[in-house]
Formats: sequence, C-alpha cells, structure tokens
Amino acid sequence: MQKTSLYIVYYGWLMGCISIAYFAGLMFHLPLAVVICLVLALAFLIYKQTSTITTSSNEHNISVSYALMFMGISMIGQKAVLLSDKYGTWDAWAMWNMHAKYLANPEYWTTLFQNKDFAHTDYPLLLPANIAFYSRIFGIEYLQTVSYCFHLLITILILVLIFTETKHRNIIFSAIGLYWLCTNTNHLTIASYQLADSLVGFFTLLAIIAADYIENDKRYAAITTSMLGLCMFTKNEGVLISLLFMAFYFKPLFKKENIKYALAGIALPALALLIFKIVYAPHNDIVSAQGADTFTKLTEWNRYDLVISAFRKHINEYYYAIACLFALHFLLRIVGRKTPDKRLLFVLSVLCCYVIVYIITPQDLEWHVNTSLNRLVHQMIPTTIYALIMVYSNTFSFRFRSTFAQNQ
Repeated sequence: MQKTSLYIVYYGWLMGCISIAYFAGLMFHLPLAVVICLVLALAFLIYKQTSTITTSSNEHNISVSYALMFMGISMIGQKAVLLSDKYGTWDAWAMWNMHAKYLANPEYWTTLFQNKDFAHTDYPLLLPANIAFYSRIFGIEYLQTVSYCFHLLITILILVLIFTETKHRNIIFSAIGLYWLCTNTNHLTIASYQLADSLVGFFTLLAIIAADYIENDKRYAAITTSMLGLCMFTKNEGVLISLLFMAFYFKPLFKKENIKYALAGIALPALALLIFKIVYAPHNDIVSAQGADTFTKLTEWNRYDLVISAFRKHINEYYYAIACLFALHFLLRIVGRKTPDKRLLFVLSVLCCYVIVYIITPQDLEWHVNTSLNRLVHQMIPTTIYALIMVYSNTFSFRFRSTFAQNQ
C-alpha cells in the first residue's frame, strides 16, 4: 500500500473511533470533552500499532501525478457545488441528517428510535454520529455545513485513493479513471446526496486495496477487516458486503498466522453494531417481513424481470463504458480458460445479492427499485473503477513486455 493510502486508512479509522466513542458517550452520558479524549486515545493506540506497517512510495512521474490529482480535486469541488442541494436529497434530511440532529442532543437521542415506520432508524450510526460529533464542536447551527463538507471529503478521498494506488501501474489508465470520477455527472450527483452510500463504497474500496497487501504484512488483515467492520456500522448493506468479502478472501484473512489480526480488526466495530442492533434499533423492515410468502416471491419470474431490467437500463444509461470493460474482461478470461479477477467477481456477486434482496422486499417492488437502485450501484463504483484499472494495467503491461522480449 502506498504511504498516502495509509494516511487515508487513518482517516477511515478516525471516523470509526469518533462514531464508536460518541455512541459510548451517548449510552453512558459522558461529556463531549470525555468523548474527545476517548477518540484521541483510540486513535493514538491504533497509530502505535500500525505506524511501522510496510508501505511503498513511488516517485515516478510525481509532478505529473500531483498536477493530475489536484486538477481532479478542483473539478470535483466545482461540480459538487453545482450539483448539491442545500439539504441534500430526501433521504438525507428525512433520515441521515435527521438522525444526526437527534444524536447531537445527548438528552433526548433515544427518541429517534420511536420512529419505526419511515425514518429507517435501524440504520447504523457511523455517519450520523460523525456529523453529530463535529456539529457539537462547531455548533449545531452548522450541521448542514458539516454534512456537506463531510461528504465532499469522502468523494475526494475516493478519487485520491484510486489514483494513488493505480498511477504506478499505468499512469494513462489511472488518469482515465481519475477523469471519469471527477466528470461523471451521475456519480457526482449521487455523491452529493449526503447519504451513506459513498461511505459504504469508500470502506469497501479500502478493504479491497488492503486485502491485496496481506502477503506483505499481516497487519493488512486487520486493516481489511476493520474497514469491513466500519462498513457494517455505516449501513445495513455493509453486513452483506462484509460477509461476501470474507467468503472471497477467506484464505488470506483467516489462515493461521493472520486470523488474530483479522479478528482484532473487526472486533470493536462488530461489538458496537451488535449493541446498537440488540439494545436500540428497531427491526429491519425487510428481515422482519420474511415468512411464508418469501418462497413465493423467489419463484415469481416477473419480479426478476422487473429488477434485472431496471439494473440493465440504469447501467446502460450511466455506466455503459464500465459495463463494456467489465464484460470484455470476463470474455477474455473465459476464452483463455482463466478465472476472472476476484475483485470484479466480488462486485458482480454483491450486485446479484442486491437483486435477491429486491425480489424478497415487502415494499412495492417497482417503487423500491426506482428509489434505491442507483445508490446501490453507486456503492460498487469505486471498487469497480479500481479493479478495472488494475486488471487492464496488468494485461497491457504483460503484453508489452512479451512483445518486447520477442523483438529482442
């Protein structure tokens, strides 16, 4: 992992420390000053354990890299202002920012969970806890500003992370990915919604990148699972993503010499999520509604047709080039009788699981698909962009070396 990427991991951990310490502070009625001390103590402990972790620093084309990256950040900043609504989209002010407002009131915060019908108060607390924490420091009247800046930073960090990890493989492909991330209007629009989906994509991307380095340093297993744990503490889909991820990366994560690091990484976020779900959160609407009619829904082929058609239409409209590159990779691997890239298989598996979730939803299926599909696809875009750059960089690099060798 590049040194810059590790710094971004530290920020991910800081978000986790803030959310977990703030949640503990609410439960045990701790003053904000004590919560801040807890955050600093957790952050210092993590830094002490990871400051010597193996990293690399690539100095090739450094001036070009910085120029491209700062240009991309500037473009995102300009477009984000134009695409953002003052209060975010409906789910932002009716759910995520509203949750943050309740959490910012330590006396009445549990009142939030009395709303069991429309506000999705079963969603975990990482995002609203961070917004509430900073809002109490800067002033509750600045909560909307805090939320806007928080989500803009996540969008920028995703771009920096992908570019930092791929530029030394192939600067051209990395620059193309950078350009797409900072100019695609649909991607930036959803990122400006002030929802948790970009955050889910951010933690998933960090886990994917860290998993690629487990063989270099065992502590990357802890980084990987801690990011998965924070993904779970961000949104309910994080649990599904984490379980699938651990199935795909079971061998490197849980082999004998790595298992203690993997368990240590996920322990604290998983404990916080468990306490939240058992003690405070109402039942999830999809899980609690499953019963005798679940099998009937699973055998209604018209439901599959509706969901798959919606996915196909959305991807063709907004992510056609990415879908073509995705399909080309699978075609080349099938023709070459090789296994497709694990990272892309993971993305495909997550999307397939989302299809099944839609099939068994107790909500009106068409409404559910139309109001959430774009955000679920958005969660997988960072990992997909990163994986495609890595895959095609390796492919073209290999072919170039082979041709050069033959000419010699």
